Amino acid sequence: MKINWVLENIKKNKNSNDFYVNSKLNILLLLASVHLWKKNHREDTTVLYGDDLTINTLERLNVLDYFDIIKPIPDTGRKINKDVFWAASKLEVLSQIDEPIIIMDNDTHVYRPLKQHLDLSKVYVCNFEKGKGYYPTAIDTRVQKLSYKTRWKTESVNVGFLNLPDPEFTRRYANESLKMMEEFTAMGVPHSQYLIFAEQLLLKHMLLNENIEHNSIIATTWDCKEWKWGEDHDKGVWPIYESEVYFKHYGPLKGWIKDSKADQNYDREISHLLNCINNPKLDLTSIPNN
Repeated sequence: MKINWVLENIKKNKNSNDFYVNSKLNILLLLASVHLWKKNHREDTTVLYGDDLTINTLERLNVLDYFDIIKPIPDTGRKINKDVFWAASKLEVLSQIDEPIIIMDNDTHVYRPLKQHLDLSKVYVCNFEKGKGYYPTAIDTRVQKLSYKTRWKTESVNVGFLNLPDPEFTRRYANESLKMMEEFTAMGVPHSQYLIFAEQLLLKHMLLNENIEHNSIIATTWDCKEWKWGEDHDKGVWPIYESEVYFKHYGPLKGWIKDSKADQNYDREISHLLNCINNPKLDLTSIPNN
């Protein structure tokens, strides 16, 4: 099976702080993500979709061989502001898929064999989300202008991990998401809550609307407004604290790590990631410590 990662430098500037691979932490998260998956699933093929600048940077660091296949990000021709919709490249990849797919965020780590715990004929996401009070809703004037008309609810899903077994559904979802991002771009939406609306809330809506069975890796719901884990449910593999032995999606925690905030520590996390990768030849001296 092909396991996919997507990486794009949306600023087109190799020195930009917003360039994902211009950060030691982010590079180590990516390499650990790929290495850990291959360690636990040797039968799979790892695929990187990237833009030229990203691929050239990884090649200069001599780490492209972590991936079995390198592909360009498809150009769908849509006019999307990627400063806001920075995950659009992942949807561009999904819009072209013609086979079942697992796609993971660059900061999703799998520490033990995972596929044996999944029914790959079903949709899996990272975790379910309670989005009330956080996501834009039907009363939002920009949401009201969308060409996609429905009764929006606030249940959502986190897509740090996605198993999508039906290519036809995958393409329909991705193209609807991209269309929504394009419409929001034309409206000049101000922040990335409209991204997660178009990516995560839309996916949950379509799964429910089409009565498609879907499960989550983490069997605990994330409360977006309260910013904490809530109740467990029976559609997941492991509750949050049990899941940490097998699976971790860093998400917003990356910002805390960079600032050594609360109980996070940058140096400790860098050491942990280097141990995960276990590559004594890895040289990141040219990459900023952020």
